[in-house]
Amino acid sequence: MKKITTKNIHLGVKNSDSVFGSVNPPIYLSSTYKFPNSEIGARRFKGEEKGMIYSRFTNPTIQALEERLIALEEAEASIVTSSGMSAITTVFFNFLKPGDEIIAHKVLYGGTTQLLTHILPKFEIKTHFVDFKNKKEIVEKISSKTKIIYFESPTNPMLEVIDIQAIVNLAKENNIMTVFDNTFSPLIQKPFSLGIDIIIHSLTKYIGGHSDLIGGAIIGKKKLIDDIFNKSFIFFGPTLSPFSAFLALRGMTTLEIRLRQISENAKKIINFLESHPIIEKIYYPGYADKSQKEIVKKQMNENIGLGGVISFEVKGGYEKAKKIVDNVKIIYLAVSLGAVESLIEHPASMTHSELNENQLKKAGITPGLIRLSVGLEDSEDLINDLNQAFLKSK
Repeated sequence: MKKITTKNIHLGVKNSDSVFGSVNPPIYLSSTYKFPNSEIGARRFKGEEKGMIYSRFTNPTIQALEERLIALEEAEASIVTSSGMSAITTVFFNFLKPGDEIIAHKVLYGGTTQLLTHILPKFEIKTHFVDFKNKKEIVEKISSKTKIIYFESPTNPMLEVIDIQAIVNLAKENNIMTVFDNTFSPLIQKPFSLGIDIIIHSLTKYIGGHSDLIGGAIIGKKKLIDDIFNKSFIFFGPTLSPFSAFLALRGMTTLEIRLRQISENAKKIINFLESHPIIEKIYYPGYADKSQKEIVKKQMNENIGLGGVISFEVKGGYEKAKKIVDNVKIIYLAVSLGAVESLIEHPASMTHSELNENQLKKAGITPGLIRLSVGLEDSEDLINDLNQAFLKSK
């Protein structure tokens, strides 16, 4: 198999059910597994032989998902976890110790910002938030204490596109690990091929795609993933359930076709927003910024699309934004993204409400900012729904 679309359907299935020949990987709900003999059991515990031990460590359904994720990111190894945040937390606590420092982009998912600003400092781990579009700002914060450079692209919720290769080059020059959240762009961009050490995914979003699972993934270099597995994962226990793994496997089978249609819908909605008088500003990968467009061309596969997340500012601030999100009928007022149904939310009071006023301002998240995750509904229905909500906000 050469093409990822084929791999997303077939990897992990072969030999997964030698009894009945199921075309889908079975859901293995066993908590523990028999060893053929004590010698093999001992070798498995030492990591000298592959095989099932206990479902906090290994599980056949989860193993099938990890195999597909490795292929998706063209990486070397993968661990799936109970959520995207558990994936991030596991990576940080595995590789960081008191006194270490992180350099992170100034705009991140709200939960990640909460972890970096309120939880890690309790363990004497400091984070410097800078603008990753300005290399000088990163360089100024690099020291012997810097262990991880962490960022997303496109960013949440501002949809900024960060030059992955430029950040990787800078990190390698200073022997610093790069950790990158690729939740917004699975299949659309390949961070591992650009030199990223560890990739994070919230499987809840595009990969699951149906708003019916919570999950995360850590993908990257085998040496690093093995280190996480052996030192942290099997003891922390942030294990994904086999049923959630099954749902994620199902989601991956339609990932490309969903991304293509969602991206097409997003384009049509942007065309509508551009001409509407209530709109102050639109945020989308490469939109209205020549330098951003060049980065998009360099690191994102526009033939698939640029995803379905659109953020836009409306005139009238919070009160206007509140009326709009309260009056949609087809689109759901709900957080999350990347699903078959369209979702709308107000970042300043919802997904990024953990940020204080100064942090919101620094990130560019205004009271009038709305984030829309475009789904698979008919684009005309979505546009009409937004239009009637705009009219009701007057």
